[in-house]
Amino acid sequence: MFDFFVEYFKHTILNLDQALHGIRYFYSHPDFDGVATRGSFKHFYSSLALRLKRIINDLFFATFPPHWHHTDEEIEHFHQAPVKIWFQAGYCAWRFSNSGDYKELTGIEDRRWDPRCRDQLS
Repeated sequence: MFDFFVEYFKHTILNLDQALHGIRYFYSHPDFDGVATRGSFKHFYSSLALRLKRIINDLFFATFPPHWHHTDEEIEHFHQAPVKIWFQAGYCAWRFSNSGDYKELTGIEDRRWDPRCRDQLS
């Protein structure tokens, strides 16, 4: 039973922090850089519309146990890292590679990025 609550807690942390990331960068999203100039109304509006959908989605799924919508393999990953890492994975995903390892940061990372962006980072 303890494992269930650990998994639930880390899943909730991840989703809440993804929502916070969306709130932090609600005005700009990398998926729309090629559609409209950053800082333009079209870029702002497009980014806001996408971010709002994802924020609502993240908050919605933060309330449900991960066991309802994740595979056993995905749930096992919750035991491989402490809560601090799950917080960072949600709030500052740009710090991690697609495999979940810390990236060697160069200082030019796009902090607006998250794993759901169209252009995947390695």
